[in-house]
Amino acid sequence: MLRRYGAELSSPSKAALSDAVREVFHEDLAGITEGDYVEHGAASLRYGFDEGPMYVIEITRSGNASFEQWADQDYRHELGPSVTRPVNEKKALELWLMLSKGEIENIRAYFR
Repeated sequence: MLRRYGAELSSPSKAALSDAVREVFHEDLAGITEGDYVEHGAASLRYGFDEGPMYVIEITRSGNASFEQWADQDYRHELGPSVTRPVNEKKALELWLMLSKGEIENIRAYFR
């Protein structure tokens, strides 16, 4: 299972993405403090290629999604400004599913 506090997972399933989004929006994990939630206040999904480009959607605990576009995997050359929009849990999952399928034009359209 993909976790907000866990390691990277290559090619996460729809179920893993759904679990991760739920964890961001519903902070009810046993043994986790408010400080832990603040420190790990977001989760992100990346889609890209070894030689670039790379796309990132980060979902925050406050219900914002940001979209970033990079020329490389090292986050050195940004292809455009980061765009942030408010999202609910359903929209956050929808965006991550689009990104996992490489539907970059649909994502760009949403963040315009």
